[in-house]
Amino acid sequence: MSAHAFADPSLSTAVRDRDGVVAVTDGPYLPASEHVAGQYVVDCESRERAVELATLLSSGHACGVEVRPLMDSAGMEM
Repeated sequence: MSAHAFADPSLSTAVRDRDGVVAVTDGPYLPASEHVAGQYVVDCESRERAVELATLLSSGHACGVEVRPLMDSAGMEM
C-alpha cells in the first residue's frame, strides 16, 4: 500500500480523445459528474512524456485522462 499527494489542480493537463482526435489542454481538471475510477503513477523524465502516455489511455475513457504531478512530503512538485 502507498499514498500519494497530488499537486494543485492548476498544474494539471487534460487529455481527451473525441472520435480519434486528441485534445490536450492545460487546466484545473476534467469537468465530469464521475469520480476518479483509478490512477496510474508513472515516473517520467518530463511532463511531455506523461502527456504522451495519457494520449494512449484517453481513447478508453469517456471523460478523458488528467495528468497531474505528485508532491513530495515538503509540498514541492516531484
